[in-house]
Amino acid sequence: MFVSYQETLKLISENSPFIINESNKRLSVTKDESSVANRFTTKPRGIIIQDTYNNLFFPIQPRPQIDTNKLDILEITKRFRELYKTFETLLLPWHFVVEFVENRYYIFNTRPVDLKFPLSMNEAIKMVKDKRRDLDDITKQYFKRQPFPISEAIHVAIVGDTTLDVYTKKTYEIIGKFAILPFVRYFKLPEGIGQSIYPLNVGKKFNTNYVVKFIRK
Repeated sequence: MFVSYQETLKLISENSPFIINESNKRLSVTKDESSVANRFTTKPRGIIIQDTYNNLFFPIQPRPQIDTNKLDILEITKRFRELYKTFETLLLPWHFVVEFVENRYYIFNTRPVDLKFPLSMNEAIKMVKDKRRDLDDITKQYFKRQPFPISEAIHVAIVGDTTLDVYTKKTYEIIGKFAILPFVRYFKLPEGIGQSIYPLNVGKKFNTNYVVKFIRK
């Protein structure tokens, strides 16, 4: 099930008083302002998939580690605000958060799709170096080649730890068809956009190739 940005904000606002209220018309936080500097230059140039637990830039720990049937988007938002309160954003940094709730997958649109990811390439590289994280081969390849700036991608976050969770065909279908494909069409991205999907620091239990199958036009 796809949950729109406005519906996601409403859900979070009604259940979490610390987060920005939907009625606020203007965000007073630099990274969230709908300015030219914060919007995609033309259109997204790639897709980056991470999980919330092993996230390279904004890990949400110690919970949730395993995606359960509970509504974890509220806990993730709360933890993000606690852990990264000095960062210039009130919104979650990812465009979509994927989680399993009561035997059903949900795609929460947590950041306007015309707003860039709130880190520049230099900031991302510095954060990775400062945290001294061990990187898998795909992540190393992304930072070495830098096929596109990290801010110029659609970002998808999977709830939990992808080294522990098990993913079914339905998981990949939901991510491909409901988080990625609509915006491939909306932005009129090229047919080969599937080659520009990078799973950063994602566990081996998650197979990105299955996502690619569901974003073919």
